[in-house]
Amino acid sequence: MPVGSRRVPRDPRRSRRGLAAVELAVLLPLLVFACMAAIDFARVAFALVTLQNCARNGALYELYKAAGMSLPSGWTSLSTAVQADAGNLTVTLPSTADGNANPYSPQASSNNYVTVTVQCNFTLLTLGAERGLPSIGGTLTLTQTVSMPYPASTATVP
Repeated sequence: MPVGSRRVPRDPRRSRRGLAAVELAVLLPLLVFACMAAIDFARVAFALVTLQNCARNGALYELYKAAGMSLPSGWTSLSTAVQADAGNLTVTLPSTADGNANPYSPQASSNNYVTVTVQCNFTLLTLGAERGLPSIGGTLTLTQTVSMPYPASTATVP
């Protein structure tokens, strides 16, 4: 038997040498996208909690003002009360909410609730688009509404 015709067993480690690099190259963009999506989800959740606090401050402002109670320092208007907990978000008071032209006061004498709606435009991460990776991107309009009942008497307002 000639020497060249003999089959030499191949090393299994050698045939798989670049497989891990190829798998990483294929999966890395998907992993980056999944991480960015998780981070964006957490940022949106945090923004919604912040908006809820802002709407609650606005409802408390309207309630205290209507009940004749003293307002917390710095709350000179509904807008400043809403911005008190906004942090780095730009929170706005929409001019209408659910078709209601004045959503910041009781709508009728039988309705003993103060309702305040706030919103903000939230920009999602776009880091991947600049580097050729998949990206979510875009802007969301987040809205939160708080309704607070008037107390039976002003003596029960904290």
